[in-house]
This record gives sequence, C-alpha cells and structure tokens, in this order.
Amino acid sequence: MPRLTGLNGPNHRRRSLPRRHPWILTLVLLPWVIGTCYGINISIDYQYDTNNFFSAQERKGALQAAADRFSAIITTSLVAVSLVDDSTDARIGFTHPGSGGGWDVSPAVSQATDALAGTAVAEEYRGPWSIAADDWILYAGGRSMSSAGSGGTGTGFNFSTVFDDDNSVLNRGFRADSNTGDLPVWGGAIAFDNDGDVNWHFDHTAAAPITKTDFYSIALHEIGHALGLSTSWDDWDQHVNGSVFEGPNAVAAYNSDNGASETGLNQVSSGNRHWEDGTYDSFIFASGDPNLTGTVGSGVLQDLLMEPTANFTSTLRRFELTNVDVAALQDVGWSVIPLPPALVLFLSASIALGAIGTRRASRPTSASV
Repeated sequence: MPRLTGLNGPNHRRRSLPRRHPWILTLVLLPWVIGTCYGINISIDYQYDTNNFFSAQERKGALQAAADRFSAIITTSLVAVSLVDDSTDARIGFTHPGSGGGWDVSPAVSQATDALAGTAVAEEYRGPWSIAADDWILYAGGRSMSSAGSGGTGTGFNFSTVFDDDNSVLNRGFRADSNTGDLPVWGGAIAFDNDGDVNWHFDHTAAAPITKTDFYSIALHEIGHALGLSTSWDDWDQHVNGSVFEGPNAVAAYNSDNGASETGLNQVSSGNRHWEDGTYDSFIFASGDPNLTGTVGSGVLQDLLMEPTANFTSTLRRFELTNVDVAALQDVGWSVIPLPPALVLFLSASIALGAIGTRRASRPTSASV
C-alpha cells in the first residue's frame, strides 16, 4: 500500500483536534448520536399478505419509510421475548391483514400440545418463537376495505392473563401498572385497501398527483394506531375526559405551536378517538428525518396526522407526524427523541466556537510555529 509522505516527518507539527479539544468533538457529534440512537426497530413482516398487495418493491419501500420515521423518533427499549407453550404468555392476536378476521398465533407446535386448546383453538400453531430486543413487529397486507387503511394491535385469546398482567413477559418492560386494557407492545398489524377504490401513489420520494392518494401519509397514520394513538387502549383512554383528550404532552405541544392555552383537545367523539377533523394544527415534527416532499413544509402549521380524514388539496399532497402527534406518543408511554437535531447542532456549534474563541484569546502570542 502506498504511503503518504511529508505529513508526519520530523519538521511537521501535527495538531490534533480530538486530543486537544475532545469535548468540542463530543458536542459536534451530539446531534448525530441523538439522531441515530433509536429505541425500537419496526420490523415489517409480510407473511400474512395473502392477497399480494406488497408484491411490488415500491410499495414495500414506502411502508418501510413510514416505519423508519417512527423508529427514528421512539427511543423506548423493549426487552426480548421468548414465547413458549404455557397458559400465561401463550398467544398473540391481531386482525389478519389479508382476511380481516381475528388471528391468534400460538407458540405450541400443534393443537394437541396447546395449553389453551381446550378452551379455544388457535388459528396458527407456530411453535416456540422469539421477538428480539427492541424489535416491534408490524404484520402488513392488503384486502378489500371500506377505508383506505386500517391499523392496530390485538388482544389474543388470553389477553387478560397477558397484557393486563404487569409480570407478563409480553409487556417487555414497557409498563407495570396492571390496568385493564393495556396496550400490547409486541407489535401490530396494518392493512390497505386493494379493491381499486383507492388510487394509490406509492412513490414516497415524490408528491402525489392530485388524482391519487399518498400511501406514505396513510401508512404513517395507521402505524400510529398500532402504536396506541387514537385508540381505546387504557394507555390512551386514561387521558380522556368525555370526548376530550387531556394528555399533558399533546396539549402542551399544541399550545406551544399555536400560542394557545387549551386544557384538552377534542376527539371526534367518545367512541371515535381521532382528533376532531379540521380543528387543530401543529408544526411537522422536525426530528427523525421527516419526509417533507408534498407537505406544507417545515415551520408551517399542518392538520394533525391522527385526524380521521387526510384533507389533501391541490398543493398539499402529503401529511407528516406533527409535534402534537409525537407528544401524544409520550402520553401513551413511549419515550421520544428530545430535541430537533438542527437545534442541538446550533447549540453545539455555538458552544464549540465560543470555546475556541476563548482559548485563542487567552493564548500567549508567539512568533514560533
């Protein structure tokens, strides 16, 4: 291998920033560290895509981009899970993305060995299986639907002995409150309309034409449901008074973005937990690599993502996560990245430059080099 000469000879005096100013290097790298140290990894699984909705890579790429958006924001750590055939943590359940029916997965090898089979037979016997630490599974597919998409998680047959039990391994260290109706945190399931009623735009790198529905926007919304936003799980409902959501983080984010002093945010109704349509706006959450193509852009108020309808216009072709939606994730129990990387970078650079200036000002003058 050729060697570079002339840089390290006896007459060259090398200055090493990391050695003389290691703390400055730390400040400069801080935004990168904050932006890359994620908590969960949303792992998309297409094994239940029985109608081949995701047969094209472009569709998978758009869904992965939406999943990565949440992965880049949520910092919660989830412990690994080993599912074995017993009566305590025996099953997970969800809506099958391809059929729309309930689907229970048992870690038993077969019905003959299923500890719960005497009460209810599972739809699938997978045998013992595991979920890796920080992995959050998202089963995805398509079917004929009355809406563009659907997302959520599910109970499973033995829900009350699993997710309502603070000692359940499937709670994964997320909580320990034994409330009835706790949000399952193994993952969720998501489905999209495939019967031709929706004219999809799958290219997440470009804005949708006015005649098409942006898939990325809908995917973000439905994954939000699976993570507990605008749902009937206790983690959300504990903040609801009548039909008003009073989660402190979401309310504070709204007030900050709008110079308001609200004490709660209206839902559509007590039974429909989406934000009231067309009532509230917030800025796009600037951290976690937002996809701004086709949106209102940064620094401009947008409708909340978790409203019941994506109100696209001739120029607004994509919706993103807003500060209020991300704050609601905190109200549900997830932890999120604290500051927009740009702000942290500005503060880090300001401190670093100030320190360099101070050091230079205090350095004795000398003619020698």
